[in-house]
Amino acid sequence: MDAAVDAARRVADAASRRAAEVDHPGGFPEADVEALREAGLLAAPLRGQDGGIGLGTAPGSLHALLTVLRTVGRGSLPLGRLYEGHVNALLLIDQFGTDAQRSRWAADARDGHLFGVWNTEIPADGVRYTVDRDRVRVEGAKTFASGCAHVTRPLVPGALGDGWQMAVLPLDTLDATVEPEWWQAEGMRASQSGRVDVSGTTVGTGALLGTPGDYLREPAFTGGSIRFAAVQLGGAEALARAARAHLARLGRTDHAGQQARFGQITTALETGALWLLGASRLMDPPAGTPDPEAVRAYAQMARTAIERVCLDVLEWTDRTVGARGLGAPGPSERVGRDLRLYLRQPDPDGAVEAAGAYALSHDARPLGSDL
Repeated sequence: MDAAVDAARRVADAASRRAAEVDHPGGFPEADVEALREAGLLAAPLRGQDGGIGLGTAPGSLHALLTVLRTVGRGSLPLGRLYEGHVNALLLIDQFGTDAQRSRWAADARDGHLFGVWNTEIPADGVRYTVDRDRVRVEGAKTFASGCAHVTRPLVPGALGDGWQMAVLPLDTLDATVEPEWWQAEGMRASQSGRVDVSGTTVGTGALLGTPGDYLREPAFTGGSIRFAAVQLGGAEALARAARAHLARLGRTDHAGQQARFGQITTALETGALWLLGASRLMDPPAGTPDPEAVRAYAQMARTAIERVCLDVLEWTDRTVGARGLGAPGPSERVGRDLRLYLRQPDPDGAVEAAGAYALSHDARPLGSDL
């Protein structure tokens, strides 16, 4: 797993240097996705027999995966978002796919296909599947579909009867309407999180993954939030690096006030890293099976704590660089925009409530630090 972390550092360093070039509407980090492929990171979550190293799927590999995600996020938050979606899809395929499906989609990952998970939709226009013998009719659209013009193997949950069914769609072979211009957000421009309408297309039943309801199966559904938190933390680390470089250029690293601020920044970042370590210990123990309720509660705690870390680092780095350092184009301004948007994940209040409910109904809290 150390080789994957080293590869992620190389990809992240190059992505950081190129990030400003793709920070515009319609931009996309195509060269950096190719770098992920060349480094073996697109295939890394696959099992060893399928050409991967089991990153995030093999026992004892969760912390390495979180470190890779954090590192890629440090290089580029849009790239981190795309890679996390790719990993998420491969983890779901590993968990719910048949042997034939795992083999087929593993070959696609090795060939450089970019996977993703597109779950968000406008309910009245959502994706619906209808099975007709050995074919599946597809109707509806997804929004916030990251990498919409470049992801060729999206995992798309949709309605099938009364259930929520996953399917991996061969988008490069379908006559879908792809709208990257739908994405008009201030931040995360290069994630190209547009709209994709798959109405009128058909796929074979072999595209259906698992059974209705598997996508929402716990504790994996809630526990997976720790992955996007890792990417977010990488963005906070990028802000700290940009602020430190700004101070070095101005010759102000020996200023007492700035040193005090960087003491707060460093402490916050280490706090986030320790939450990731605790999550990996609790969710991926060396022996035994983790308690599902504890996994859910700890993931909610960790994402909440890391969000707070990122918000604090945003404030402290803004104060550190001041108005002079927040001009565009510049890394503090760009990464700050990206991080503020990427922190807006679903139901933050519900996450805190769920963690509190667990604590109030159990004698002991779920503590990764105890393991």
